[in-house]
Amino acid sequence: MPLVFEEWDLGITPVTARSRLYSLAPIGIGTAFVESLSGYVARLAAAHAVPAGRFIYRELSAYVAPGGLNLPKLYAVNGVGRSAKRWVEGLESMTLRPDLRYLTLLPFARLFPEPLLLRRVRAWCPACYAQMASRGEPIYEPLAWCLRLVEVCPRHQRVLATACPRCHRSSHPLCAASRPGFCSCCGAWLGDRHAGSHRSDAVPMEYQSWLAGAIGELLANATLLQPERLRDRARDALLAYADSFAEGNRSAVTEAAGFPKCALCGWFRGDKMPRIDTLLRTWYRLRLPVACLLNDAPLALSSQARAERSMEIRSLRQVAPKRSHEQIRAALEEALQEQPAPSLTELAHRLGYTGSSRLREADRDLCRQILLNHRKSGRSHWWRRRGAKPICELSRVKATLEQYLASAAPVPPLDRIATGLGYAVDQSLRRKFPALSRALAARIAEQRHARVEAIAPALEAALQESPPPYMRELAKRLGFSAASVLKAHAPVLYERLKALRQAYEQMRCRELRENLEAVLAENPPPSLKSVYARLGVTESIVNSAGLAATREAVGLRHQQYSLEQAQARRNAVRAEIREIVGTLDAAGICPSIPRVTGLLQAGSLREWKVIRNAVADARRGLA
Repeated sequence: MPLVFEEWDLGITPVTARSRLYSLAPIGIGTAFVESLSGYVARLAAAHAVPAGRFIYRELSAYVAPGGLNLPKLYAVNGVGRSAKRWVEGLESMTLRPDLRYLTLLPFARLFPEPLLLRRVRAWCPACYAQMASRGEPIYEPLAWCLRLVEVCPRHQRVLATACPRCHRSSHPLCAASRPGFCSCCGAWLGDRHAGSHRSDAVPMEYQSWLAGAIGELLANATLLQPERLRDRARDALLAYADSFAEGNRSAVTEAAGFPKCALCGWFRGDKMPRIDTLLRTWYRLRLPVACLLNDAPLALSSQARAERSMEIRSLRQVAPKRSHEQIRAALEEALQEQPAPSLTELAHRLGYTGSSRLREADRDLCRQILLNHRKSGRSHWWRRRGAKPICELSRVKATLEQYLASAAPVPPLDRIATGLGYAVDQSLRRKFPALSRALAARIAEQRHARVEAIAPALEAALQESPPPYMRELAKRLGFSAASVLKAHAPVLYERLKALRQAYEQMRCRELRENLEAVLAENPPPSLKSVYARLGVTESIVNSAGLAATREAVGLRHQQYSLEQAQARRNAVRAEIREIVGTLDAAGICPSIPRVTGLLQAGSLREWKVIRNAVADARRGLA
């Protein structure tokens, strides 16, 4: 019987691609504690059992920095610039991992510009290091620690450390002796030995705690981002906020965020990229969710929350909201469905009005239905029920009225006094204390008459001032909220002062134009910052005077001068280096870069690339 052997497959099995370096998996992608690229490089060096410095120079420098490495500037590998892109591309090609870009801020490149983004020194949370070690987890450095804005650990609510507890020195995020969890200078362990019993003396501010959580939420969703939509989402969120809480008034939103008027115009138009610190501070002040930067979901808030925000904006601006009758009618129709039924006054306060007159103007029928619903609910006229406490004791009301009458200070309007005592209108005070109310009303009328009589003398005095004041400023001096009051009571003097102010502003514009044109003839050309300080103006003042072209000419002239000076300094140091290299070579001494640098004169240019290239050129010239 013939033997039967098993069948062999003699086909060539394809061999998968092999990476030059270990394909080390990054830690925490998709979480707030995603690993940083600088920490990943240090872990990768430890996985190959070589120091980080030797690993970077021997293996990575040819891929990530062909022109040479500058270790103090390697903090930029975690950012959004060209350096981060080169490092990500180089490491991905050497490890064959496609997800290393999420260890940097590259997914946010279209939203966050480079300035003020990253720390230049290493920061860490000792409690986090101790927790990793106690659980037997790999020791690594989260990307959030590298951001300059993050000063608090979101997990332990303690301030990040930047100095070694043993040698009291700081280090760079990535250097020759980098090792996660250990000091790069003395090698000491940076985690808490007794993490459970240690508490930081520095209590983090509320904003810092919120900021750490917000940045953590952004980093956790980096894999889901659509970078081309980030700027549009920031714009859409601000526009939705303006429509929901400020009736589309963008200036009101800007003031609520704590910025000068028109500071966020570029954000609303979508043609300006917000800086990370400014953007997040705006989101914190407006109490916007960070999630609106990640998806296109609309702002979902209850009517009560919208009312509270609207009242806050109104109190900040001290201006009643501007709503159309259609908007007010929609709010009234929504209030008809509420349980328990609100009163008309409550609804007016929600919408930012002190009284219900604007609501009645919009739709009297709906207001009447809201009143009927409120009465049927049993919540109206609660003070008339048996056993109800009075709004305010009559003795206290009488004492307050007598105190205002005896005081030499200006008396506020009677309805404001009633509001302070808990009454909606002043009719209750007039009915219960008619004599005191009449005396206060007469006092208030005298005050009003005196203020009106003071308008004409104040305008005549303002005509003698130099420079003449703004009309709004003069109105505030006299205690009025708008300059239209001055125009109503003294129109001739008002127009004279207005014309005088306009003539002064035109004269100032002419002087500013002459001064800027004179700056164009100065040598050396000054910078715009020094010109603004000398003339006592700002860039917005120059632009509003129609001198933007002159300003650009001054800035361009100084920029060209600075470039010429920098090139002259480079040429001078190259000539000096050629002379030093020739002298050392004639003496039989090797002209190395450190030796040549040590012989440079004080004040010479110290750019590393210029010195390195100049020494190399001089040595080639010797050959």
